[in-house]
Amino acid sequence: MSEIQLHRMDLNLLATFEALIEEGSVAAAADRLHLTPSAVSHALGRMRTQFDDPLFVRVGGKMQPTAKAVLLADELSPVLRGLRRALEPQAPFDPATSDRVFRVALHSSPTFMAQMTADILKAAPNVMIEWVRIKPSNQNDLADGLIDLLHVGGPAYLMDGIASIDLAPVTFFSFVRKDHPVAAEWSAVNAAKYRYLQVAVEDTGGTPIEKEHRVVNRPRTLGGKVQDFSLVGSMLDATDFISTQPSFVMAEMWLRYGLQVLEPVAAPKDFPMRFAWSARNASDPGNIWLRETIFAGYEQHQADINRRLAEVMIPLRD
Repeated sequence: MSEIQLHRMDLNLLATFEALIEEGSVAAAADRLHLTPSAVSHALGRMRTQFDDPLFVRVGGKMQPTAKAVLLADELSPVLRGLRRALEPQAPFDPATSDRVFRVALHSSPTFMAQMTADILKAAPNVMIEWVRIKPSNQNDLADGLIDLLHVGGPAYLMDGIASIDLAPVTFFSFVRKDHPVAAEWSAVNAAKYRYLQVAVEDTGGTPIEKEHRVVNRPRTLGGKVQDFSLVGSMLDATDFISTQPSFVMAEMWLRYGLQVLEPVAAPKDFPMRFAWSARNASDPGNIWLRETIFAGYEQHQADINRRLAEVMIPLRD
């Protein structure tokens, strides 16, 4: 295949390709683009010639993308998103009338997510807020414009072109099931008789809790691992595990399962947290509004849950 001449590429073909990928049929893509099916079919024929690949084939009566089409879709999505953003006229952001989609990557915290969604929709009833899972590619997604805001835990390196704001350090508490025998006499010695539950979101082999246990020479034994914070409550409710977790992820589970709150045997006092965003969006009015709204809500949520957990926390006896 000869090299593609970009100056001869019709951008309308890329918009048609995007519609075909997302809609899965010529007819649906035509409806979306306000074109006739024959016009979309003609455009697909041109793309097949341009890329020397069928791009879509019929499988079981449906159009399925080829491997080449899947690769193109992955590469073109952030490009087209950025192009649309660049071509849109810059206008003041009006929450009351905006229908933008905002994507925020955050560790699972149902209480905070629900309250923030309610607050955002109260001010901006037509926007869509999408909560995205934390994963290793988040910083690349942020830089590519696929997400708007990223919750960053720990001293993680941030890529060039990513701005951030420091948040209050995380406050950790330990949790056990209701009527757990260790709560009657909570001490490091008694805690060592039970095994711990760990959240291993990326399972890199070490956690800040584990490191602190080594620092104070109070080794802990793991009894289980889960891949999401939202699983901690049900796991503790069904076992004798102990789990030390950030307060902001435990608000709902603490109440739902009637968990007992304990002062941790070992936990970092200055574990850093940040919110990060693409520097390209630093002056975007909608992104500024989103950041200010979520920053204020997060700060309030942290203060409230830390106060409530501290009020019922059983102190460590040694």
